[in-house]
Amino acid sequence: MAETLPALSEGEKQCLRLVAQGFNSKEIARQLQVSEHTVDQRVRTSLRKYGVPSRKEAARLFVSAAQLQPQSDTYQPLIYQPEPLAPDPEPASSLVQPDRADGQADRTTVLQNILSFGPPLGGSTNELSTDGRILAMIRAAVLTGVGLVTLLLLLAGAFRVLG
Repeated sequence: MAETLPALSEGEKQCLRLVAQGFNSKEIARQLQVSEHTVDQRVRTSLRKYGVPSRKEAARLFVSAAQLQPQSDTYQPLIYQPEPLAPDPEPASSLVQPDRADGQADRTTVLQNILSFGPPLGGSTNELSTDGRILAMIRAAVLTGVGLVTLLLLLAGAFRVLG
C-alpha cells in the first residue's frame, strides 16, 4: 500500500463514507439523491484509483486515510463554549407595584398599565396572560375610539372656521 492515496472526487468520497457505514448502492443512491448506476460508477472509479478488488477494502482505505489527514476543509470542534446570555428583563409595563402596607393595591399603577401604549417593552404581547391580552385589546379599542372622536372634532372645527 502506498503512503499517499490517489485523490478522489467529492462524490466518490461521499459514496465511500456511506459504504464504510454499511450502506448498499440503493440506500446510498437514496441518501445522495442520485441514481444507483451513478453510485456504482463512483465506487468502481474509486476501486480503480485505489487498486483494490472490493468496495469494502476501498472504503476501509479511504476512512483510515481520512483519519490520518488533517481536515482543513472542515470546522474544528469548539473548544470554548461561551456562557449563555442572561434572560431578557421583565417587560416594563407588566411590572406590578407591591401592595401598600394597608393592603390596598396602588391604583396609579393600574391606571398606568391601562393607558400605556403598545406592547410591553422587551417582549411580545404573546407573553401576556389571558387577562393581559384582554386588557390590551380593550386599551386598543378605547384609544382608537378616542383618536377617532378627536379627529372628527378637529374636522368639524375646521369646517366651521372655513364655512
